[in-house]
Amino acid sequence: MKRILALLMVLVMVVGVFAGCSSKPAEEGGAEEVEAVHLKMNLTTNENSTWFLGASKFKEIVEEKTDGKYIIDIFPSEQLSGGNQVKGLEMVQTSTTDLDIHSTIIYTIMDPKFTVVNMPWMIPTYEEADAAMAGEGGQAIFELAKENGVVPLAFGESGYRQITNSVRPITEAADLDAIKLRVPGIKMFVDLFDVLGANPTTMDFAEVFTSLQQGTIDGQENPLDIIKSSKLEEVQEYLSLWNYVYDALLMSASTKTWERLTDEEKVIFQEAATEAMNYQKEQNRAKDEENLAYLKENMEVVEVTPEKIAEFKKLAKPVYESYEEIIGMELLETFGYEK
Repeated sequence: MKRILALLMVLVMVVGVFAGCSSKPAEEGGAEEVEAVHLKMNLTTNENSTWFLGASKFKEIVEEKTDGKYIIDIFPSEQLSGGNQVKGLEMVQTSTTDLDIHSTIIYTIMDPKFTVVNMPWMIPTYEEADAAMAGEGGQAIFELAKENGVVPLAFGESGYRQITNSVRPITEAADLDAIKLRVPGIKMFVDLFDVLGANPTTMDFAEVFTSLQQGTIDGQENPLDIIKSSKLEEVQEYLSLWNYVYDALLMSASTKTWERLTDEEKVIFQEAATEAMNYQKEQNRAKDEENLAYLKENMEVVEVTPEKIAEFKKLAKPVYESYEEIIGMELLETFGYEK
């Protein structure tokens, strides 16, 4: 009996020693499980868009390369801003959200100089768009973003904005006469369609489908991916292809979030953004053909001729002249403007 008690006491002591050893790493500063940091990423479009594909690629890369230290929570369809794109952009500017993807069109609310990217027929082809955004033009936009309180990471694109309506095919300026057209809440767009003879009106994009359905507006203008992913073919009859505005996207971070990152983490986030938005652009261009094929089956699609586009551009000359002072000739010329 005494022998058994002695053995039990030895076992208790051994267990105690091992238990003590297992707790030492934490007491001596050993590795402890780090709680993941959740970052909110806001974007305008829904889960069916290439914007969401780009955001998802960014999420995948960051979470993998930081070993799960950072978790990117994506909020599509302006969920955090109640459908208001301007408010969505303000949220990253004030660090209410951490990361963001918005069109440079919305950035013009911050500073009208951003309008340079979206001037009508300024950047007519994808080749010219790539050269502009990868060169001095893109660098100038990055600097504007920094001056306005956000950290620019990479450019993506919504592509070229086309026009849809339920009244008539649009092939020349006369076809726009009195058509009530939803445009972004940006002065340049209102000015342009006033000059072209339409009846422009502004509203949050979240309201567009219902407004078209109810006949509150006759038409709208957006890239093919947004037209398709938002199912606008269900409430629109005509689509005109005219590539009148190149719609660039900017992935950005809030200043507060960026400053919390280590130098190594900043490199990871920057590289992830570049890779993700390059992927987004590839997907957008690949989907252009697919989207157009689908829309041709569900809408009457017309292609505006180069001759008619030249006429549209001539009519838009007063808009360019009014923005020479607002944007500045130096910045306009950086994007290829010739007076």
